[in-house]
Amino acid sequence: MGFTDWLTLGMKKNKQVTVKKVKVVSVDMEGMAAGNQSAAASVLARMIEQGSAPTKVLMVQDGDYMTQVTDYAMKMAQRLDCEIIALDVTEKPLQFTGERRTRESDRFMEMARMNVAKFTAQALACGIKVEHIMDISDPEEAIARVSAADAGIRYVLSKPDKDAVRIDQERVHVPVYDLRCSRV
Repeated sequence: MGFTDWLTLGMKKNKQVTVKKVKVVSVDMEGMAAGNQSAAASVLARMIEQGSAPTKVLMVQDGDYMTQVTDYAMKMAQRLDCEIIALDVTEKPLQFTGERRTRESDRFMEMARMNVAKFTAQALACGIKVEHIMDISDPEEAIARVSAADAGIRYVLSKPDKDAVRIDQERVHVPVYDLRCSRV
């Protein structure tokens, strides 16, 4: 048996694996060697800030709260003894112009306010602090902006894709991302 045959023994055939690459910031040794210590110092400061900040859960919704996501966020916050940042974000009003855009934006904001009020009441009854942010922009950009502004955000919970949710499914898989494992 050759070396390459030995390596492929543990691999399963006909398995599809999808790898999602996450850009990881690292301390730039070349920059430090070239005399650019300020860039390396800011990355190290961010790492220290993340390590010492209290843990927070970022719950991303689109104004229409999904019970499975809110329940999971509350259980997670109780177990970790942390607070929740509820981010309501949508880009749907951006496809319109003028008065229609304003109407759609107002409708989104009102729906988000009503749903977060119910969620906040439930969370406060469990002793969980909730901060609410509303944004009309690209969801990925909003998540990046909010998580960059608060070093305490460690976990991001979001609604599952519509394709992943089936009516007959008993338990819905809620996507959870650990930011400390995927970014600095």
